Amino acid sequence: MKNFFIKFFLLFSMLLSLTFATESKNQPLRIGTILPLTGDYQEIGNKILKTFELAIFELPNINVTLLPFDNKSTVGGTKFAFQELQTQKVDIILGPLFKENLQSISNEESFSKYILVTLSNNNINLPPNTISFGINLESQIKSLKKVIEEKNKSIIFFGKTDHFSINVIKEIEKQKIYLKKKYQYSSFNDMNEQVRIATSYNWRHQKLSKKVKKLQNSKNPKDIEKLKLLEQLDTIGGVNYQQVIVPIFDNDLISAVSFFDYYDVNYNDAQFITLNQWFNKKILIEPSLQNIIFPSVDYNNFKELDKKLQDNYNTKISNIEILAYDIIPLLAATWYEKKDNTFAMKDFINKEFKGKSGVFKINTSNFVERKLDLYQIKNNQFTKIN
Repeated sequence: MKNFFIKFFLLFSMLLSLTFATESKNQPLRIGTILPLTGDYQEIGNKILKTFELAIFELPNINVTLLPFDNKSTVGGTKFAFQELQTQKVDIILGPLFKENLQSISNEESFSKYILVTLSNNNINLPPNTISFGINLESQIKSLKKVIEEKNKSIIFFGKTDHFSINVIKEIEKQKIYLKKKYQYSSFNDMNEQVRIATSYNWRHQKLSKKVKKLQNSKNPKDIEKLKLLEQLDTIGGVNYQQVIVPIFDNDLISAVSFFDYYDVNYNDAQFITLNQWFNKKILIEPSLQNIIFPSVDYNNFKELDKKLQDNYNTKISNIEILAYDIIPLLAATWYEKKDNTFAMKDFINKEFKGKSGVFKINTSNFVERKLDLYQIKNNQFTKIN
């Protein structure tokens, strides 16, 4: 089995270095895509389509035809696109992007005739003919375990009162990571209050006030000097945890960690850990987020693809394009390894690949397990730490 994995890994590498045999040109692969090319999500849909085209262009020794179908960013549009797609010969389908769009066609009579690869990170209740290619919670928490389990540190959870947080907590507990306490918020004002509770700010402030009051009655020179120092503080004493898991994003992440800092718990007191942030540069400039750790794809390759998109299409990378970039070589490698002209789910399962996003394999539950890198914000830069 190990030798087979190595064989498939080498085949994938051969594809990336454009060394396919000449006879591959006589075996066309027809890929249908269901993407939001118009409507609310047209920007990301068109970026993904351009990424597919770029990947095909960079593998000129393969015979691949891309057939795009626009779902107009709607459920109804997805159903129409799926019907239109069936008028063409298609060997595999890329898309749709979102869970609700996939669900809208999963009950169609002809749905089971195709294999679909979606960039969604949802891996719950996947149809048996669908591969979830996104960066799922299982891969992220597994990647973080080496940091989380250091020296048996006490850990708290701080997140929203939403379905996503529930799933994060379930995955953390599934991987046998013990949470000392869970704090969740429902609004911005509630976030503030929950951080105040999580930092034991009131108790630590009262402890300081009592200490100051006591020293104010002393005439001892040492006490007077100590008093001067204490009067510059808001609290005394630390917290009873060393790590904070904060699975939120963008402005919410900035606000939450800033509140911790405001209530006298910062990166000097606890290690803050979050989920994949797609190298959002906005979080680099927030002082409170220094030293925060998160898992992600290969940053150098992420930047390389960003440059290619700008050079070729005058557009910047958003995030999941790097995953889309890996799909075409994966499909081509699998297709040209086969002796017939049809895909089967078993063709993809339990085979390890190395792409631009990193090393990954598709497991028997039809979702991708990724070996993600860990990054830390240091000196306002994303620094790889493993």
